[in-house]
Amino acid sequence: MTAAEALAGHQARAAQVLPNPAGLNADAVEDVRRRVLPSLDDEHVRSVTVALVERAAANYGWGAWAPGRLLPDLEARRPAWTVTDVGLLFDLVRQASSRSAEAVLRVAVGAAEGLDAAGRAQLVERFWEAQAIDAPTAARAELVRRLMLLADTTGSGVPDWAGRIRLGDGWSRAAVALLRSAPAGTDDLGPLLDHALTLTSGPRPTKAWVQRAAELLDGRAGLLELLHRLLHLAHNCRPEPVEQDYATFHLRLSRDNADLLRGLLWAAQVSGEEWLVHVVLALEPTLHEPKPLNACYAVLGRRGDADAIAALVRMQRGTRHRGKLKQIAAALDEAAAAAGISRSELTELTIPDCGLDRRRQRRIGAALIEVDERARVRVTWDDGADRTDAEVRRATADLKKALADERARLEDLLVEDRDWPFAVWRQRYAEHPVTGSLATRLLWTVSDGAHRYTGLPDADGGFTLPGGEKPGDAARVRLWHPVDADAEEVRAWRAHILDHELAQPFKQAFREVYLLTPAEEETRLHSNRFAAHILRYQQAYALMKERRWGSNYLGGWDGGYDGEAKREFAAAGLTAVFHHEQAVDGGGDPVQFCSTDRVRFERGRGRARQDVPLAEVPGRVFSEAMRDVDLFVGVTSIATDPTWADHRTDDARFGYWQAFAFGELTANGQVRRQVLEHLLPRLKIRDRARLDGHYLVVDGRRHTYRIHIGSGNILMSPNDRYLCIVPAGAGKTPGVRFIPFEGDAMLSIVLSKAMLLADDHKITDPSILRQLD
Repeated sequence: MTAAEALAGHQARAAQVLPNPAGLNADAVEDVRRRVLPSLDDEHVRSVTVALVERAAANYGWGAWAPGRLLPDLEARRPAWTVTDVGLLFDLVRQASSRSAEAVLRVAVGAAEGLDAAGRAQLVERFWEAQAIDAPTAARAELVRRLMLLADTTGSGVPDWAGRIRLGDGWSRAAVALLRSAPAGTDDLGPLLDHALTLTSGPRPTKAWVQRAAELLDGRAGLLELLHRLLHLAHNCRPEPVEQDYATFHLRLSRDNADLLRGLLWAAQVSGEEWLVHVVLALEPTLHEPKPLNACYAVLGRRGDADAIAALVRMQRGTRHRGKLKQIAAALDEAAAAAGISRSELTELTIPDCGLDRRRQRRIGAALIEVDERARVRVTWDDGADRTDAEVRRATADLKKALADERARLEDLLVEDRDWPFAVWRQRYAEHPVTGSLATRLLWTVSDGAHRYTGLPDADGGFTLPGGEKPGDAARVRLWHPVDADAEEVRAWRAHILDHELAQPFKQAFREVYLLTPAEEETRLHSNRFAAHILRYQQAYALMKERRWGSNYLGGWDGGYDGEAKREFAAAGLTAVFHHEQAVDGGGDPVQFCSTDRVRFERGRGRARQDVPLAEVPGRVFSEAMRDVDLFVGVTSIATDPTWADHRTDDARFGYWQAFAFGELTANGQVRRQVLEHLLPRLKIRDRARLDGHYLVVDGRRHTYRIHIGSGNILMSPNDRYLCIVPAGAGKTPGVRFIPFEGDAMLSIVLSKAMLLADDHKITDPSILRQLD
């Protein structure tokens, strides 16, 4: 007999004595309890119970449902239940609403407790599944204990770990399955789980908690192995679909087990397990619950060794989430404080060498991995070698990731304004196999007594001062920033970089400089330099995250009209704040456009936070913050969208587009113009292109074109007609052999359009030809 057939049979028998059980009011329930229930035989007791349970399972207003009061009386009769009927009751438990689940499960458990051992053995899996019940803590603990006893078919008793793990998500189900099949170490697991669950307040454990965890794990190899497997499951398990508010979520870990997993992570840190870093790296991307997620960062900060710091830096580079960045920063600060050094120096001391030797090479079997003079990773294979070696692929990927992380870290040093004794700098930078491939192509300033010299490291990883001598070990070395140099020095280094075709790992010599203006001295606490621009919001928001400006997301909800993007400059103890808000764009979500407002700086957090006068902000910090905001405007402004010329001229935003698309160059545009000035004589179109103010002018056969260097928009003869060319995408510009830095997409767009229009007689694109004709 199927479950559906059994249910129909029970409903039919129940109707013989209670024609409409679901419709009973309070008075009728009392009448049934006095007159009907005492006269029922076991068969009808079972049927009425099943019928009421079926209705209760679907009843969302359980607390006010009068017929539910009959279930305890029916359960007290203890009729003889069959395995089929008990299985049917547990099926109904699965269908029960959250309000009725506890009452329905109580009936099912009571019925199951009347089965013999053979009958219970057939329903063991049902007993385990039912432990996912959503009920108050005390009631749930009692029901889980009864379910565990029902599931015990061997007579060994309830496992020590029973009830500590709350079934209901992917990890809990995988963990219980593991514990049921792997008894090694489980005898000591209960006290550890109980102790883990006590870690409910504060981001980090107390000394007493740590001491007790150490006592529980001391000398218990089986328990430590079990701990490893449980944490490994947390990221390797299959997510469990959970229905909530009429939607389905796939959870690896739910809030019910968040405290438990956090406690287990700290237990692993206390025991000093070597595998902890690898587990956390794999686990962190899969977590959404804040408690265990923050614990991932905190345990690495407490550990504080090279592998842990490298993992934190990797996670820091891989996220733009403001909350995660805050927790990672706190973990790095804790590790740095324990080591007695700054956060920056801590990360500097833990840069991996990726197995490279002094020549920046590594041999793995038949493959030679090396970093070339431009910090590109190359792999050379011996003849006839198998080129699918997994270890080589993994090592190559790790090396590329390390180089990318180091490039970002070195760029951050522009803001920190640190210096090093020459001997220390040489060891950590010039001679480091990973860092050295980048650092030797950057400009550094050496101060040796009364002498100060700026230059590129020589072939030996050192410097030769103007008099021919070498700096002493006590000389100080710092990363050069153009904000600290005069205009003539900056021009000279830019010319040197271009003449010698030295590609720097990031924009240093050509870096834009932003100095305090008289208007900003007058406003004192904020800058309006980049206010009143209209940006494509989705693109701007993504770019803010990429540049590590955490911001609230704009939308049609309370607090979603105004935005504050913030970037922390930890070494200076400052935070830059960029204000923006929704621009009128017809409403709706997602927000299409935002308008820019002021930029300010603040110190402190919470109620202690206060605005800092712009004049007191260090020059490097001010310049770098304003450079980022200029980047947001220069890349995402609607003025850089060539299709905006098609908008109606009475659109309020069209006036802005027209003014900015062909207006004055920002600092970013001015640097782009200087690069073009050096590049043009080396291009094949040099006889047909020239610079004229804000434009790159190109003579084609059909027309003469003026390409705005700031926005990439084009005006063509006669009468400066607008020409719309939508870029195909970022990539290497044909015909341009050398660009001194990466990352300026607009420079590539301007050059690509110039190359195309210089040979306008070869254009075949119909949309462009219609405009040209």
